[in-house]
Amino acid sequence: MRALRERKNVTQEELGRRIDLSRTSIVNIEKGRQRVLLHQVVEIADALDAKPAELLPKASAEKALELRDDVALLIESLEAEKRLT
Repeated sequence: MRALRERKNVTQEELGRRIDLSRTSIVNIEKGRQRVLLHQVVEIADALDAKPAELLPKASAEKALELRDDVALLIESLEAEKRLT
């Protein structure tokens, strides 16, 4: 997250303002001392004009893409009336 934030020339304080977190929380997230909820990953990515996968370590991003594909196949296999659209 830090590398992406710095590439986008966004300070910790500015990122915190964009997603309604303190600068201290941003520091703790970047240092791995604070857990990040999924919706926060999406908010951070949006605030940095990036995709959530860009915030994940490469191996995690690849696994997330595999999981997405698995879920898509499962949804396709459901009967039409059981799908949520």
